[in-house]
Amino acid sequence: MSEAVLIGDKVYVLDLKGRVCPYPQLATLRAIRALPPGSTLEVITDNPPSCENVPAVARREGKEVLGVFEVEPGVWKIVIRL
Repeated sequence: MSEAVLIGDKVYVLDLKGRVCPYPQLATLRAIRALPPGSTLEVITDNPPSCENVPAVARREGKEVLGVFEVEPGVWKIVIRL
């Protein structure tokens, strides 16, 4: 399973490009539960359904979704505050 990588002060990135549902949701849930509170998780995906499904998983876990941003054509960054 993909692991979140620390890229800055309490900022982690989880690169899930090439992965399809339900993998992005499961990997995000695992990261949310493993990372320290107060961190920011950036989920990178090229799977359009994940732009709705990943934020839904985060919200169900009580986390704040800061936004879903298209960073290049067909690639999105979902930013979650833990």
